[in-house]
Amino acid sequence: MRRLGVFSASISIFLLLGVLPSVTQADETCQSPYMAKISGQEDFVYVWTLGVKGVGDEQDKLVTVDVRPSSDNYGKVIHTRSVG
Repeated sequence: MRRLGVFSASISIFLLLGVLPSVTQADETCQSPYMAKISGQEDFVYVWTLGVKGVGDEQDKLVTVDVRPSSDNYGKVIHTRSVG
């Protein structure tokens, strides 16, 4: 009886280690045809922020952040737009 328990545990571990990694592999990313035209670093990053009840005006926002290292506003929010 104990041998059956060890065998079952061995099979379970084998299945977890052997089958699980093959299930979690992601598909290849589809590249945009415009990727070849993009060079250098982005100037701005757009961040979607979620409003929290009781904090600020409680509204979701689209925030623009300046990410040009040479800019005086580097790393700062330069524009916000409330979206609801």
